[in-house]
Amino acid sequence: MIRFARVFWSIVWRSLVIIMLGAGISWGLSQLLYSLFVQSEFSIKFRLSLTFLPASIMFALLAMRTNEIRNFLFEQRSGMPSVKWRQTCAGLAVCAFSIVIVSCVAALTLNTDTWFALRALLPLPLFLLFWVGLAIWQTLDDPADRLAKSGL
Repeated sequence: MIRFARVFWSIVWRSLVIIMLGAGISWGLSQLLYSLFVQSEFSIKFRLSLTFLPASIMFALLAMRTNEIRNFLFEQRSGMPSVKWRQTCAGLAVCAFSIVIVSCVAALTLNTDTWFALRALLPLPLFLLFWVGLAIWQTLDDPADRLAKSGL
């Protein structure tokens, strides 16, 4: 149980850092590109639907990094090896990208009130589900981990 809590907290705080960086990038880009967009209902809905796109790209880039490149945010003082962090980042990239896809489809098909409610309520439960699932998955005993611990 303690290992699960440590892995869960490790995943949560590191992913929140990436999500906040992505939110900052998204906000900065929206401020820079505000004058280029026609301010219609559809353009505003579509632009706001892309909020998690920078976070999904950052998670995907972290998942694709090679073994030679060490990331101080994810690998220093972490109980999980680099391979498990890549798997975790890939899962979080899928989560963030699925939020973007659902929000974009909802922007096209739903009215503004329903889209806004979906956009406001979807990310937290979905990320919480992914955080718990990834923490459970990463704390399960892997046969390769047992082999490495035994020294064979």
